[in-house]
Amino acid sequence: MTMPDPAPFVEVLEQDQLLAKVIDIVSHQEETPASLAFLGDYSDGELADLLESVTDQYRSPICHNIPIDRGWPILHLLHYETARHVLNLLTEKQIRGLAARVSEIDILTFAEILPNEVVEDYLDHQESLTTEQMQQALRYQDEAVGRYLNSDILRSRPTASVGRVLERLAKIKSREIVAIYSVDAQGEYHGACNMEQLHSVPPEAPLSQILCDVELVNDEEDITKAAQNLNPTTGFAWFPVEKEGKIIGAIAVSILMQRLKERSLEVLASDTAQDEEDLFTPVSVAAKMRAIWLTTNLLTAFLASWVIGLFGDALQQVVALAILMPVVASMGGIAGSQTLAVALRGIALNHLSRSNLRLLLDKELKIAAFNGLLLGALIGVVVSYWFSSVALGGIIFVAIVFNSLAAASSGTVIPFILKQMKIDPAVAGSVILTTVTDVVGFFIFLGLGSLILLN
Repeated sequence: MTMPDPAPFVEVLEQDQLLAKVIDIVSHQEETPASLAFLGDYSDGELADLLESVTDQYRSPICHNIPIDRGWPILHLLHYETARHVLNLLTEKQIRGLAARVSEIDILTFAEILPNEVVEDYLDHQESLTTEQMQQALRYQDEAVGRYLNSDILRSRPTASVGRVLERLAKIKSREIVAIYSVDAQGEYHGACNMEQLHSVPPEAPLSQILCDVELVNDEEDITKAAQNLNPTTGFAWFPVEKEGKIIGAIAVSILMQRLKERSLEVLASDTAQDEEDLFTPVSVAAKMRAIWLTTNLLTAFLASWVIGLFGDALQQVVALAILMPVVASMGGIAGSQTLAVALRGIALNHLSRSNLRLLLDKELKIAAFNGLLLGALIGVVVSYWFSSVALGGIIFVAIVFNSLAAASSGTVIPFILKQMKIDPAVAGSVILTTVTDVVGFFIFLGLGSLILLN
Protein backbone atom coordinates (compact mmCIF):
# COMPACT_ATOMS: atom_id res chain seq x y z
CA MET A 1 0.00 0.00 0.00
CA THR A 2 1.34 3.44 -0.94
CA MET A 3 1.81 5.70 2.05
CA PRO A 4 0.61 9.34 1.72
CA ASP A 5 3.24 11.99 1.25
CA PRO A 6 3.76 13.67 4.66
CA ALA A 7 5.28 16.83 3.15
CA PRO A 8 2.01 18.81 2.73
CA PHE A 9 1.02 18.10 6.34
CA VAL A 10 4.45 19.15 7.60
CA GLU A 11 4.22 22.40 5.60
CA VAL A 12 0.80 23.21 7.05
CA LEU A 13 2.07 22.50 10.57
CA GLU A 14 5.12 24.73 10.09
CA GLN A 15 2.95 27.52 8.67
CA ASP A 16 0.62 27.26 11.66
CA GLN A 17 3.61 27.44 14.04
CA LEU A 18 4.89 30.55 12.25
CA LEU A 19 1.44 32.15 12.44
CA ALA A 20 1.14 31.40 16.17
CA LYS A 21 4.62 32.78 16.85
CA VAL A 22 3.96 36.08 15.03
CA ILE A 23 0.57 36.56 16.71
CA ASP A 24 2.09 35.90 20.12
CA ILE A 25 4.93 38.40 19.59
CA VAL A 26 2.70 41.20 18.31
CA SER A 27 -0.19 40.55 20.73
CA HIS A 28 2.06 40.74 23.78
CA GLN A 29 3.72 43.93 22.53
CA GLU A 30 7.05 42.19 22.32
CA GLU A 31 7.76 43.62 18.91
CA THR A 32 11.15 45.28 18.58
CA PRO A 33 13.21 46.06 15.48
CA ALA A 34 14.73 42.58 15.81
CA SER A 35 11.80 40.56 17.17
CA LEU A 36 10.40 39.71 13.73
CA ALA A 37 13.70 39.74 11.86
CA PHE A 38 13.46 35.94 11.53
CA LEU A 39 10.72 36.44 8.91
CA GLY A 40 13.45 37.06 6.33
CA ASP A 41 14.36 33.37 6.57
CA TYR A 42 10.98 32.29 5.17
CA SER A 43 10.08 31.94 1.50
CA ASP A 44 7.94 34.40 -0.45
CA GLY A 45 5.07 31.90 -0.51
CA GLU A 46 5.18 31.38 3.26
CA LEU A 47 5.19 35.13 3.91
CA ALA A 48 2.30 35.64 1.48
CA ASP A 49 0.28 32.96 3.31
CA LEU A 50 1.13 34.65 6.60
CA LEU A 51 -0.15 38.02 5.35
CA GLU A 52 -3.36 36.37 4.11
CA SER A 53 -3.93 34.80 7.55
CA VAL A 54 -3.89 37.86 9.80
CA THR A 55 -5.57 41.23 10.28
CA ASP A 56 -4.03 44.64 9.57
CA GLN A 57 -2.89 44.84 13.20
CA TYR A 58 -0.43 42.04 12.46
CA ARG A 59 0.16 42.75 8.77
CA SER A 60 1.79 46.09 9.48
CA PRO A 61 4.71 44.81 11.63
CA ILE A 62 5.13 41.86 9.26
CA CYS A 63 5.48 44.23 6.28
CA HIS A 64 8.03 46.33 8.14
CA ASN A 65 10.24 43.26 8.59
CA ILE A 66 10.17 42.02 5.00
CA PRO A 67 13.18 43.07 2.88
CA ILE A 68 12.01 45.62 0.31
CA ASP A 69 13.61 43.70 -2.55
CA ARG A 70 11.15 40.87 -1.87
CA GLY A 71 8.15 43.19 -1.90
CA TRP A 72 7.00 42.72 -5.48
CA PRO A 73 7.33 38.90 -5.59
CA ILE A 74 5.25 38.63 -2.40
CA LEU A 75 2.63 41.12 -3.63
CA HIS A 76 2.14 39.02 -6.77
CA LEU A 77 1.35 35.99 -4.60
CA LEU A 78 -1.39 37.77 -2.64
CA HIS A 79 -5.05 38.03 -3.55
CA TYR A 80 -5.74 41.39 -5.18
CA GLU A 81 -7.75 42.80 -2.26
CA THR A 82 -5.12 41.64 0.23
CA ALA A 83 -2.44 43.35 -1.87
CA ARG A 84 -4.52 46.55 -1.76
CA HIS A 85 -4.67 46.46 2.04
CA VAL A 86 -0.96 45.67 2.35
CA LEU A 87 0.02 48.58 0.10
CA ASN A 88 -2.04 50.91 2.28
CA LEU A 89 -0.01 49.81 5.32
CA LEU A 90 3.41 50.57 3.82
CA THR A 91 5.41 53.61 4.84
CA GLU A 92 6.51 56.27 2.37
CA LYS A 93 10.04 54.85 2.54
CA GLN A 94 8.76 51.38 1.63
CA ILE A 95 6.68 52.78 -1.25
CA ARG A 96 9.77 54.57 -2.57
CA GLY A 97 11.71 51.31 -2.29
CA LEU A 98 9.07 49.48 -4.29
CA ALA A 99 8.97 52.28 -6.86
CA ALA A 100 12.75 51.99 -7.35
CA ARG A 101 12.33 48.29 -8.21
CA VAL A 102 9.07 48.41 -10.16
CA SER A 103 8.77 46.60 -13.48
CA GLU A 104 6.32 46.72 -16.33
CA ILE A 105 4.37 43.68 -15.10
CA ASP A 106 4.13 45.25 -11.63
CA ILE A 107 2.59 48.40 -13.09
CA LEU A 108 0.17 46.47 -15.30
CA THR A 109 -0.95 44.22 -12.44
CA PHE A 110 -1.31 46.78 -9.66
CA ALA A 111 -1.91 50.06 -11.51
CA GLU A 112 -5.38 50.43 -9.97
CA ILE A 113 -4.13 50.26 -6.37
CA LEU A 114 -0.65 51.81 -6.59
CA PRO A 115 -0.17 55.49 -5.69
CA ASN A 116 -0.59 57.61 -8.83
CA GLU A 117 2.88 59.08 -8.52
CA VAL A 118 4.47 55.60 -8.71
CA VAL A 119 2.72 54.85 -12.01
CA GLU A 120 3.38 58.30 -13.45
CA ASP A 121 7.06 58.31 -12.45
CA TYR A 122 7.56 54.92 -14.06
CA LEU A 123 6.02 56.08 -17.32
CA ASP A 124 8.06 59.29 -17.27
CA HIS A 125 11.32 57.37 -17.09
CA GLN A 126 10.58 54.96 -19.92
CA GLU A 127 11.46 55.37 -23.56
CA SER A 128 8.73 56.99 -25.61
CA LEU A 129 7.85 53.71 -27.37
CA THR A 130 7.57 51.82 -24.08
CA THR A 131 5.50 54.59 -22.50
CA GLU A 132 3.08 54.58 -25.41
CA GLN A 133 2.69 50.80 -25.14
CA MET A 134 2.12 50.99 -21.40
CA GLN A 135 -0.48 53.73 -21.70
CA GLN A 136 -2.23 51.71 -24.38
CA ALA A 137 -2.27 48.64 -22.12
CA LEU A 138 -3.63 50.63 -19.16
CA ARG A 139 -6.65 51.66 -21.27
CA TYR A 140 -7.90 48.07 -21.14
CA GLN A 141 -9.99 46.64 -18.31
CA ASP A 142 -7.95 44.87 -15.62
CA GLU A 143 -9.08 41.39 -16.75
CA ALA A 144 -8.76 41.99 -20.50
CA VAL A 145 -6.00 40.26 -22.49
CA GLY A 146 -4.89 43.62 -23.90
CA ARG A 147 -3.88 44.76 -20.40
CA TYR A 148 -1.01 42.23 -20.49
CA LEU A 149 -0.06 42.74 -24.12
CA ASN A 150 3.58 42.78 -25.21
CA SER A 151 4.13 44.72 -28.44
CA ASP A 152 7.73 43.58 -28.97
CA ILE A 153 6.97 41.23 -31.86
CA LEU A 154 8.28 40.86 -35.40
CA ARG A 155 5.83 40.62 -38.32
CA SER A 156 6.99 39.17 -41.61
CA ARG A 157 5.45 38.06 -44.91
CA PRO A 158 5.03 34.29 -45.37
CA THR A 159 6.95 34.57 -48.66
CA ALA A 160 9.97 36.25 -47.02
CA SER A 161 13.10 34.15 -46.73
CA VAL A 162 14.32 32.87 -43.38
CA GLY A 163 17.62 34.68 -43.99
CA ARG A 164 15.80 37.99 -44.38
CA VAL A 165 13.96 37.47 -41.09
CA LEU A 166 17.25 36.75 -39.31
CA GLU A 167 18.79 39.92 -40.77
CA ARG A 168 15.89 41.99 -39.47
CA LEU A 169 16.24 40.45 -36.01
CA ALA A 170 19.97 41.25 -35.95
CA LYS A 171 19.28 44.92 -36.75
CA ILE A 172 16.80 45.36 -33.90
CA LYS A 173 18.89 46.20 -30.85
CA SER A 174 16.63 48.52 -28.85
CA ARG A 175 13.97 45.87 -28.23
CA GLU A 176 13.92 42.23 -27.23
CA ILE A 177 11.62 40.49 -29.71
CA VAL A 178 9.47 37.92 -27.90
CA ALA A 179 7.64 36.38 -30.86
CA ILE A 180 7.71 36.16 -34.66
CA TYR A 181 4.41 36.12 -36.56
CA SER A 182 3.69 35.89 -40.26
CA VAL A 183 1.13 38.21 -41.85
CA ASP A 184 0.43 38.92 -45.51
CA ALA A 185 0.01 42.28 -47.24
CA GLN A 186 -3.60 42.50 -46.05
CA GLY A 187 -2.57 41.85 -42.45
CA GLU A 188 -4.04 38.35 -42.34
CA TYR A 189 -2.34 36.02 -39.86
CA HIS A 190 -0.66 32.89 -41.26
CA GLY A 191 1.18 31.41 -38.28
CA ALA A 192 4.18 31.71 -35.95
CA CYS A 193 7.73 30.46 -35.70
CA ASN A 194 10.50 30.47 -33.10
CA MET A 195 14.28 30.93 -33.21
CA GLU A 196 14.96 27.20 -33.20
CA GLN A 197 12.89 26.79 -36.34
CA LEU A 198 14.59 29.72 -38.05
CA HIS A 199 17.99 28.08 -37.59
CA SER A 200 16.77 24.64 -38.63
CA VAL A 201 16.32 25.44 -42.35
CA PRO A 202 18.51 27.03 -45.06
CA PRO A 203 18.46 30.86 -45.19
CA GLU A 204 16.84 30.81 -48.64
CA ALA A 205 13.83 28.78 -47.42
CA PRO A 206 10.54 30.72 -47.31
CA LEU A 207 9.13 31.52 -43.89
CA SER A 208 5.91 29.67 -44.79
CA GLN A 209 7.87 26.40 -44.70
CA ILE A 210 8.31 26.48 -40.91
CA LEU A 211 5.16 28.25 -39.73
CA CYS A 212 3.08 26.66 -36.94
CA ASP A 213 -0.60 27.22 -36.30
CA VAL A 214 -0.53 29.01 -32.93
CA GLU A 215 -4.01 30.10 -31.82
CA LEU A 216 -5.07 33.75 -31.78
CA VAL A 217 -6.37 35.64 -28.76
CA ASN A 218 -8.64 38.68 -28.98
CA ASP A 219 -7.40 41.78 -27.15
CA GLU A 220 -10.78 42.38 -25.43
CA GLU A 221 -11.24 38.77 -24.31
CA ASP A 222 -11.33 38.02 -20.58
CA ILE A 223 -7.94 36.63 -19.58
CA THR A 224 -9.50 33.75 -17.62
CA LYS A 225 -11.61 32.61 -20.59
CA ALA A 226 -8.60 32.95 -22.88
CA ALA A 227 -6.54 30.75 -20.55
CA GLN A 228 -9.29 28.14 -20.34
CA ASN A 229 -9.92 27.96 -24.09
CA LEU A 230 -6.39 27.93 -25.51
CA ASN A 231 -4.12 24.94 -26.01
CA PRO A 232 -0.39 25.67 -25.61
CA THR A 233 1.78 24.83 -28.61
CA THR A 234 5.10 23.11 -27.87
CA GLY A 235 8.02 25.48 -28.28
CA PHE A 236 5.96 28.69 -28.11
CA ALA A 237 5.88 30.83 -24.96
CA TRP A 238 3.64 33.57 -26.44
CA PHE A 239 0.19 33.64 -28.04
CA PRO A 240 -0.51 36.19 -30.80
CA VAL A 241 -3.09 38.86 -29.88
CA GLU A 242 -5.35 40.32 -32.55
CA LYS A 243 -7.52 43.39 -32.73
CA GLU A 244 -10.05 43.76 -35.55
CA GLY A 245 -8.28 41.02 -37.50
CA LYS A 246 -4.76 42.51 -37.14
CA ILE A 247 -1.90 41.16 -35.01
CA ILE A 248 -1.03 43.84 -32.43
CA GLY A 249 1.18 41.93 -29.99
CA ALA A 250 1.52 38.81 -27.88
CA ILE A 251 0.58 37.54 -24.43
CA ALA A 252 2.83 35.21 -22.43
CA VAL A 253 1.71 31.64 -21.81
CA SER A 254 3.06 32.05 -18.25
CA ILE A 255 0.56 34.86 -17.57
CA LEU A 256 -2.32 32.70 -18.78
CA MET A 257 -1.13 29.72 -16.73
CA GLN A 258 -0.84 31.91 -13.64
CA ARG A 259 -4.42 33.05 -14.14
CA LEU A 260 -5.53 29.41 -14.42
CA LYS A 261 -3.74 28.67 -11.16
CA GLU A 262 -5.52 31.55 -9.44
CA ARG A 263 -8.81 30.39 -10.93
CA SER A 264 -8.27 26.86 -9.60
CA LEU A 265 -7.95 28.30 -6.08
CA GLU A 266 -11.16 30.28 -6.60
CA VAL A 267 -12.97 27.10 -7.67
CA LEU A 268 -11.53 25.27 -4.65
CA ALA A 269 -13.03 27.95 -2.44
CA SER A 270 -16.15 28.52 -4.55
CA ASP A 271 -18.32 29.10 -1.48
CA THR A 272 -16.64 32.44 -0.78
CA ALA A 273 -19.03 35.24 0.15
CA GLN A 274 -17.74 37.70 -2.44
CA ASP A 275 -14.80 37.70 -4.83
CA GLU A 276 -13.63 41.01 -3.46
CA GLU A 277 -13.39 39.95 0.21
CA ASP A 278 -10.33 38.25 1.62
CA LEU A 279 -10.11 36.52 5.01
CA PHE A 280 -9.28 39.71 6.94
CA THR A 281 -10.81 42.54 4.94
CA PRO A 282 -11.14 45.48 7.38
CA VAL A 283 -14.41 45.47 9.35
CA SER A 284 -15.78 48.71 7.87
CA VAL A 285 -15.20 47.52 4.29
CA ALA A 286 -16.53 43.99 4.85
CA ALA A 287 -19.59 45.24 6.72
CA LYS A 288 -20.59 47.54 3.85
CA MET A 289 -20.05 44.79 1.28
CA ARG A 290 -22.27 42.34 3.15
CA ALA A 291 -24.90 44.89 4.15
CA ILE A 292 -25.89 45.24 0.48
CA TRP A 293 -26.91 41.60 0.28
CA LEU A 294 -28.42 41.61 3.78
CA THR A 295 -30.63 44.52 2.72
CA THR A 296 -31.62 42.67 -0.48
CA ASN A 297 -32.51 39.63 1.61
CA LEU A 298 -34.52 41.88 3.93
CA LEU A 299 -36.84 42.80 1.07
CA THR A 300 -37.50 39.15 0.17
CA ALA A 301 -38.00 38.29 3.87
CA PHE A 302 -40.65 40.99 4.25
CA LEU A 303 -42.33 39.68 1.10
CA ALA A 304 -42.72 36.26 2.72
CA SER A 305 -44.02 37.90 5.89
CA TRP A 306 -46.55 39.92 3.88
CA VAL A 307 -47.90 36.78 2.21
CA ILE A 308 -48.36 35.08 5.57
CA GLY A 309 -49.96 38.26 6.91
CA LEU A 310 -52.69 38.11 4.25
CA PHE A 311 -54.31 35.32 6.23
CA GLY A 312 -53.99 36.87 9.69
CA ASP A 313 -56.05 40.04 9.55
CA ALA A 314 -58.53 38.70 12.07
CA LEU A 315 -55.95 38.07 14.76
CA GLN A 316 -53.83 40.41 16.85
CA GLN A 317 -50.40 40.10 18.40
CA VAL A 318 -50.02 36.29 18.36
CA VAL A 319 -50.43 36.16 14.60
CA ALA A 320 -48.02 39.10 14.26
CA LEU A 321 -45.32 36.89 15.78
CA ALA A 322 -46.00 34.17 13.22
CA ILE A 323 -45.97 36.69 10.40
CA LEU A 324 -42.55 38.05 11.43
CA MET A 325 -40.83 34.74 12.17
CA PRO A 326 -39.44 34.37 8.59
CA VAL A 327 -37.71 37.77 8.92
CA VAL A 328 -35.78 36.66 12.00
CA ALA A 329 -34.88 33.28 10.54
CA SER A 330 -33.89 34.66 7.15
CA MET A 331 -31.68 37.45 8.50
CA GLY A 332 -29.84 35.03 10.77
CA GLY A 333 -29.44 32.48 7.99
CA ILE A 334 -27.98 34.93 5.48
CA ALA A 335 -25.62 36.51 8.01
CA GLY A 336 -24.43 33.06 9.04
CA SER A 337 -23.93 31.86 5.47
CA GLN A 338 -21.74 34.88 4.69
CA THR A 339 -19.52 34.12 7.68
CA LEU A 340 -19.49 30.41 6.84
CA ALA A 341 -18.40 31.14 3.26
CA VAL A 342 -15.43 33.25 4.39
CA ALA A 343 -14.39 30.60 6.94
CA LEU A 344 -14.63 27.83 4.33
CA ARG A 345 -12.46 29.82 1.98
CA GLY A 346 -9.87 30.32 4.71
CA ILE A 347 -9.84 26.58 5.45
CA ALA A 348 -9.58 25.64 1.77
CA LEU A 349 -6.56 27.91 1.29
CA ASN A 350 -4.96 26.92 4.63
CA HIS A 351 -5.29 30.51 5.87
CA LEU A 352 -7.48 29.59 8.85
CA SER A 353 -6.10 27.57 11.76
CA ARG A 354 -6.33 27.35 15.53
CA SER A 355 -3.79 30.18 15.81
CA ASN A 356 -5.89 32.83 14.06
CA LEU A 357 -9.40 31.48 14.73
CA ARG A 358 -9.91 34.03 17.51
CA LEU A 359 -8.88 36.86 15.15
CA LEU A 360 -11.49 35.81 12.62
CA LEU A 361 -14.16 35.32 15.31
CA ASP A 362 -13.47 38.81 16.68
CA LYS A 363 -13.78 40.31 13.21
CA GLU A 364 -17.02 38.45 12.42
CA LEU A 365 -18.65 39.41 15.73
CA LYS A 366 -17.88 43.08 15.06
CA ILE A 367 -19.44 42.83 11.60
CA ALA A 368 -22.47 41.01 13.02
CA ALA A 369 -22.91 43.64 15.73
CA PHE A 370 -22.66 46.46 13.18
CA ASN A 371 -25.12 44.98 10.69
CA GLY A 372 -27.37 43.53 13.40
CA LEU A 373 -27.80 46.87 15.18
CA LEU A 374 -28.23 48.82 11.93
CA LEU A 375 -30.67 46.50 10.17
CA GLY A 376 -32.34 45.44 13.44
CA ALA A 377 -33.17 49.07 14.17
CA LEU A 378 -34.50 49.54 10.64
CA ILE A 379 -36.68 46.44 10.92
CA GLY A 380 -37.83 47.47 14.40
CA VAL A 381 -39.03 50.85 13.12
CA VAL A 382 -40.86 49.27 10.18
CA VAL A 383 -42.52 46.64 12.41
CA SER A 384 -43.53 49.25 15.00
CA TYR A 385 -45.25 51.27 12.28
CA TRP A 386 -46.69 48.22 10.47
CA PHE A 387 -48.34 46.68 13.56
CA SER A 388 -48.69 49.89 15.62
CA SER A 389 -46.70 48.27 18.43
CA VAL A 390 -43.43 49.67 19.76
CA ALA A 391 -43.05 46.59 21.95
CA LEU A 392 -43.18 44.28 18.96
CA GLY A 393 -40.60 46.43 17.14
CA GLY A 394 -38.31 46.23 20.18
CA ILE A 395 -38.72 42.44 20.38
CA ILE A 396 -37.71 41.84 16.78
CA PHE A 397 -34.79 44.28 17.13
CA VAL A 398 -33.36 42.30 20.06
CA ALA A 399 -33.99 38.98 18.30
CA ILE A 400 -32.16 40.05 15.13
CA VAL A 401 -29.16 41.47 17.02
CA PHE A 402 -28.66 38.32 19.10
CA ASN A 403 -29.37 36.00 16.17
CA SER A 404 -26.77 37.87 14.07
CA LEU A 405 -24.18 37.36 16.81
CA ALA A 406 -25.10 33.68 17.06
CA ALA A 407 -24.85 33.34 13.29
CA ALA A 408 -21.39 34.94 13.21
CA SER A 409 -20.12 32.76 16.05
CA SER A 410 -21.46 29.51 14.63
CA GLY A 411 -20.51 30.37 11.04
CA THR A 412 -16.90 30.87 12.14
CA VAL A 413 -16.51 27.99 14.59
CA ILE A 414 -18.69 25.26 13.04
CA PRO A 415 -16.59 24.65 9.88
CA PHE A 416 -13.39 24.62 11.94
CA ILE A 417 -14.81 22.07 14.40
CA LEU A 418 -16.12 19.93 11.53
CA LYS A 419 -12.70 20.04 9.89
CA GLN A 420 -11.08 18.86 13.14
CA MET A 421 -13.63 16.03 13.25
CA LYS A 422 -12.73 15.14 9.64
CA ILE A 423 -16.25 16.01 8.45
CA ASP A 424 -16.53 18.01 5.23
CA PRO A 425 -17.54 21.51 6.42
CA ALA A 426 -18.71 22.50 2.93
CA VAL A 427 -21.38 19.78 3.05
CA ALA A 428 -22.37 19.77 6.74
CA GLY A 429 -21.66 23.35 7.74
CA SER A 430 -24.77 24.97 6.26
CA VAL A 431 -27.05 22.30 7.75
CA ILE A 432 -25.80 22.87 11.30
CA LEU A 433 -25.63 26.63 10.83
CA THR A 434 -29.27 26.82 9.70
CA THR A 435 -30.34 24.80 12.71
CA VAL A 436 -28.46 27.09 15.10
CA THR A 437 -29.79 30.33 13.63
CA ASP A 438 -33.39 29.03 13.44
CA VAL A 439 -33.40 27.68 17.02
CA VAL A 440 -31.71 30.76 18.52
CA GLY A 441 -33.77 33.22 16.47
CA PHE A 442 -37.15 31.62 17.14
CA PHE A 443 -36.38 30.98 20.83
CA ILE A 444 -35.44 34.61 21.50
CA PHE A 445 -38.18 36.11 19.34
CA LEU A 446 -41.05 33.90 20.48
CA GLY A 447 -39.77 33.81 24.07
CA LEU A 448 -39.69 37.60 24.34
CA GLY A 449 -43.03 37.80 22.56
CA SER A 450 -44.65 35.42 25.03
CA LEU A 451 -43.21 37.28 28.01
CA ILE A 452 -44.04 40.82 26.86
CA LEU A 453 -47.09 40.59 24.58
CA LEU A 454 -49.08 37.82 26.14
CA ASN A 455 -48.81 38.87 29.79
